[in-house]
Order: sequence, then structure tokens, then C-alpha cells
Amino acid sequence: MKNQEEIERQIDETVGALEGIERAEPRPFFYTRLEAKMDISGMQQCYAIIPKFMARSTFVWSFLALVVLLNVGVVLRFSQKTVSEPQNASSFAKEYGLNTLDSNL
Repeated sequence: MKNQEEIERQIDETVGALEGIERAEPRPFFYTRLEAKMDISGMQQCYAIIPKFMARSTFVWSFLALVVLLNVGVVLRFSQKTVSEPQNASSFAKEYGLNTLDSNL
């Protein structure tokens, strides 16, 4: 019986301690932050097909820099004029065998 009385006393102390507890209040702007997080999670579902590393700004800027460098390289490469020997009428005739006097008729 002594154990039973000790248990009941501890229960009464615990219930007494719980009576003085006030309701917990959330921090300011809790609901605003919660709604913002819920909106972000909804947006993340739209971008679920894109891997996470591709959505980071460092990847995006690196990719854009690579594309710009490739474009500059292509423009520089194809903008250089190829140096060829100047063609005149005699070199054209020699190339196609037109400098002979006999005709193939």
C-alpha cells in the first residue's frame, strides 16, 4: 500500500505542475513563414525533373560562361579569313586545262 500511496502522490504532483503551464505561443510571423515554406515546396514539385545541382546559381553561371566562351571561340575561328593564292585567269585556265589550243570537239 505504501507504493500505491507514493505513486498517487507523484501523480498529484505532476498534475499540479501541469496546471500552472501556459499555452505555448509561436514566434512572431510564424504563420507567414509557414505559408512561404508551403509555397516553396509547391514550386519545387514543378522543378522536380531538374536535378538539384543544376538549380544552384553556381552551376547556372558556370554553364552560361561556358556557352559564351564557346560562342566567342566559334566566332573567332570562323571569322579568320583563309589565305589562298590569288586566282587570275591564267591559273584558272591552267587548272581546268583551257590553255591548250586544240579543242576536244
